[in-house]
Amino acid sequence: MTASIGRSARAGANKAIADAEGVSAAKSDLDNVAIFTKFIKKAEEAAQSAL
Repeated sequence: MTASIGRSARAGANKAIADAEGVSAAKSDLDNVAIFTKFIKKAEEAAQSAL
């Protein structure tokens, strides 16, 4: 029974680590989108001022 609990704990820990890495990757993607959006906005402002 103890071995079963140990395996379950390790599996749970591995799942938690994988979930945390997934969240970190998603946050990084959102940060990249925010940066890209700022570049687009600046480009749009520059194009408007050129007109």
